[in-house]
Amino acid sequence: MYQLGGPNQNPLINEVFQTTTIMRKPITGIVSGYHELPYILVAPDDDNPERAVEISGKVNVSPKFIISPQALGETFGQVFDPETFDRELEGRVFSFAHTRKMNLKVESEYLNIKGIEAKPSDHADRIHDELLRGEDVKTGLILGPRLNYYPVSLDRFIVEISEREFNV
Repeated sequence: MYQLGGPNQNPLINEVFQTTTIMRKPITGIVSGYHELPYILVAPDDDNPERAVEISGKVNVSPKFIISPQALGETFGQVFDPETFDRELEGRVFSFAHTRKMNLKVESEYLNIKGIEAKPSDHADRIHDELLRGEDVKTGLILGPRLNYYPVSLDRFIVEISEREFNV
């Protein structure tokens, strides 16, 4: 997962991460076990910023797992500095489909990319209204600043959901 301010970070990636807007998070939260988090990401078309590109898909989420030094056959002090880490580290694995070519129509169960003849913010607002009217509590909505870097915007979405889960 992307870590803001991490070592050797590209300033452009930092900018994309910071300027991504999470318009709607799933209300149901992350559940135990394997599951999927549907999302819709809207970003400006690289060739025409007045035109939107909509990317919809599903983020696959693993069950929560715990990494403990005992499982590694070592003592905690051998693996981590006990002054700065908890005795158990929790985590999840997130994965999503990705393609480099954006000037084509892609459709599958896990990734759908299509061009829209509307401004990105207007299209995102329309989708937001549809999600509210349909009482959809599972689908996240993301407004990304740059289409080429949509995985960074998806990472921002995952980070915000993870923070909610692990900081509760």
